[in-house]
Amino acid sequence: MKYQIPIVARGAVIEDYEVTHKGRYGADFICPDPNKYLSKILLLSRRELESLYQISLDDVVDYLVEFGKHWNMDTNPHLQWASELAKVFNDVSVGLVKHAWSGQKNALRRETLEAMIDTVGREHLEGWKRYDRANGRISHIHAFGVPTAHVIAGNGPGPAMMTFVRNALIRGYAIVKIPSNELGTAVALARTAIDMAPDHPLTKAFSTVYWRGGDSGFESKLYHPRNVERIVAWGGFASVTHIAKYVRPGIDLVTFDPKISRSILGAGTFASETTMREAAIRLADDVGNGNQNGCTNCRVAYAITDGSSASIEKIKRFGQMVFDEIQKLPPEISSEAIHMDPGFQSKVAALSMLDDDFHVIGGDKRGGVIISLGGDQVDFADDLKYRTLNIVPVKDYDAMLRFITRDVQTVGVYPESVRDELRTTLAVHGVQRITSLGYMREYNAAIDPHDGNEALRKMCTWVVAEDCMTNYAPALWRKPTAEKAA
Repeated sequence: MKYQIPIVARGAVIEDYEVTHKGRYGADFICPDPNKYLSKILLLSRRELESLYQISLDDVVDYLVEFGKHWNMDTNPHLQWASELAKVFNDVSVGLVKHAWSGQKNALRRETLEAMIDTVGREHLEGWKRYDRANGRISHIHAFGVPTAHVIAGNGPGPAMMTFVRNALIRGYAIVKIPSNELGTAVALARTAIDMAPDHPLTKAFSTVYWRGGDSGFESKLYHPRNVERIVAWGGFASVTHIAKYVRPGIDLVTFDPKISRSILGAGTFASETTMREAAIRLADDVGNGNQNGCTNCRVAYAITDGSSASIEKIKRFGQMVFDEIQKLPPEISSEAIHMDPGFQSKVAALSMLDDDFHVIGGDKRGGVIISLGGDQVDFADDLKYRTLNIVPVKDYDAMLRFITRDVQTVGVYPESVRDELRTTLAVHGVQRITSLGYMREYNAAIDPHDGNEALRKMCTWVVAEDCMTNYAPALWRKPTAEKAA
């Protein structure tokens, strides 16, 4: 069976299916040829964007709040269609995907949208904010959305929704590249908008299209300053390196590159059975929530220990606690692996044979905990998945910091005192977020900085309209030279 993925271009659904692609897990899907419909995907004229500024920012918020009422699995046929795709093309259970869709309604609440607006300033998104400068000039500043290509991640439905909401709030034009392992959500968003308000300028400002990554024939035509001014990329090293070759004067690159996240277990973690149990429950959620597919999931935990035999035995027991708690996570947020890579499983199995260096608990589709007895994290630490955690005993924080780089997005800490003790140290090592253990996955990237960026501000073009003809700002060419004065 070949699954059909349409192009949605500026409020129109294109279903001329003629190009077949292979999904990651064997199934095929078929799409329209994007080259054939590029003229429909692109804006015919930049003046089309002006309709977005004939509505108020309050109108934008009202549109998104109303959209939230339509984003319902029970009544929305496009979400139901996307659910069928998830069963075939996603690497997590459809139950997790449905739970994520349900949670996305929070991003469409009025208070959330207003908080997002505050990160830029309503005065900058709504109109021209006046600033009286010391040199006598008057600057009027407005933040504008622009035509942007969004190469979103497919590790869940969140990036598609975030792109939809962000694009609406800044009143830009989004061309979303549909990821091959998350084919449904972006299309469901676009088609739901058409059902709700087919002629609304915001509906026509969100287009979705699938093309094979690396298709230079299509991308060289799309990625031109006359078509897009920004590329927002959620890709890894290879993807971003490929996209970067299209960056030129007139095209900026904004990256939300995948990061890794870590935990720090201070000495107080192992002070009692009570603290160990609490930390194990919290850490299990940080590892297993969303099946460890997110940047905010913990993959490595550094445990402060004196290195004695007794302390190592305590860490082994703690590792078993974490593994057991992972198994107790509710099915709507975590499940056993569906498509487990045999190569990854064999790596873990190989470590289990090195008793002097590693203590392995589990290591199969249920997940696993790898305790590094020698104090070094596993050499595939950044690629840990399937609810697999590496616990690394270290004697102090300095021994841990050699593993902390700009690639580390979130660090979860226990007990709470560790956060205040280390937050400056972690920040200068490149960490972008320090939070309580057990809350690593509860990240409100819609409002707080995302991967070290203020996303909405960075996605805008900031335009200055100056008033220089004031009594206090004479131009240099209006001033007599010393020679003329003489």
